[in-house]
Amino acid sequence: MGGVRTLSGAGVLSSARRDGPGPHARGAAFVKVLLADDDRLIRAMLGDLLAELGHEVTAAADGAEAVAACARFAPDLVILDFLMPRLSGLDALKELRRSGLRAPAVLLTAITDGSLREVEGVDVVGAVLEKPFTRRTLERAIARAMRAP
Repeated sequence: MGGVRTLSGAGVLSSARRDGPGPHARGAAFVKVLLADDDRLIRAMLGDLLAELGHEVTAAADGAEAVAACARFAPDLVILDFLMPRLSGLDALKELRRSGLRAPAVLLTAITDGSLREVEGVDVVGAVLEKPFTRRTLERAIARAMRAP
């Protein structure tokens, strides 16, 4: 079953399980997701949606926390907010790639005019998920990222 882990101030993981039908009822695959967003509400909403879909989630408050958590969590997918303090989502992804992580990535952004696609290095991202997002757009972004080379 899916669950949400959040990184507390000291970097300790705490867990909150969400039980439900999960993806197995619909034939979807269970995925371990590393989620990083500096907005606590977005982290909670997105974490809950991912858990409802049956995925295990570890949530980080910024890119630096995400990089630190990656070695412990070994995610199948990373979802990173583009604009975060300390380390942006794109910079965090670059660090994760340098450390050997090959998991697909979704870049979460409030930039909705398509200009994000012009940012250097964004081509390493499997999918872009624009805020505000819905369950359907989240599922599509995950599917796109999981199919990306």
